[in-house]
Amino acid sequence: MATLICTAKRVGDLESRTEEYELAFAVDGSSKQELRIRYQAARAYEINAALDAAVEKARRAISEAGSEARPTDEALSQLAWRTLQSAKYERGEEKRNTLEL
Repeated sequence: MATLICTAKRVGDLESRTEEYELAFAVDGSSKQELRIRYQAARAYEINAALDAAVEKARRAISEAGSEARPTDEALSQLAWRTLQSAKYERGEEKRNTLEL
């Protein structure tokens, strides 16, 4: 069974209201699909747009790896959100989560 790996690193000013992250998605060592997102936590529409972009990158990583898996948008969004939240208070340290495909 293949595994989708999501890696996140917080970049930018940690004291700012605007949160910035570098996200990367890869399936079992395939090439990474990278994305830089930024949003203000008080703006739900910005968070939703960032998660939608993350879902698209995750789908591209799955497709390029040749996987036939079709996880739901919800599962991909939750993977990205969990990974972002784990990196939120780290000072540039990468955090990683996985999803079995």
